[in-house]
Amino acid sequence: MTLLHSHRVHRARQLRWVVPIAVLLFVAAAATLLVQYRVSDQAVGTEFFRAHKTVAHTGELLRQGVVAGLVVLTVLVAATAVLALRLTHRIVRPVHTIHRALDALCTGELGVRVELDRTDEFREVGAALNRLVEHFAETLARVHAMVDRLDALAAAAARDGTAEREIHALVHELDGALDFFRLEPRRVIREDAG
Repeated sequence: MTLLHSHRVHRARQLRWVVPIAVLLFVAAAATLLVQYRVSDQAVGTEFFRAHKTVAHTGELLRQGVVAGLVVLTVLVAATAVLALRLTHRIVRPVHTIHRALDALCTGELGVRVELDRTDEFREVGAALNRLVEHFAETLARVHAMVDRLDALAAAAARDGTAEREIHALVHELDGALDFFRLEPRRVIREDAG
């Protein structure tokens, strides 16, 4: 079980999520303990003249309580940080996998597929990406086949001049296949827009 992601960029992202929370938790708990100590210490100080012999003992008990509280706090913060790292690793790992697949797709590698753990929360995103790549690959294969047929028809038309009607039909079919790639104005889909 690894808590930190192996890729440097995603590991840094993971730490940016966990470290501030752990530090905030530690500072809040430490501040609470210190305020409690100060208030208790002042109460002990006002009782100093009444119980002179027990004041030193009470102050020592307060210090021991604060040290024990800080030890428990440190253990709890460390456990929280380990749990947070584990949880963020479950998010970062599939995001990194999808990111690598998208990078491969950007280079034109339509043979790439995403395979995520079946318990992963991002498996639906991976499946949608795989469907998109399949559709791209099928459309591109159809376009290549049509271009080959168009090239053969153009060669035949150059020889005898009879394939003009077939060329027009094939160009229309090619145009229909390319309708999948809509060249419309850019549309942004935002995370918060349900």
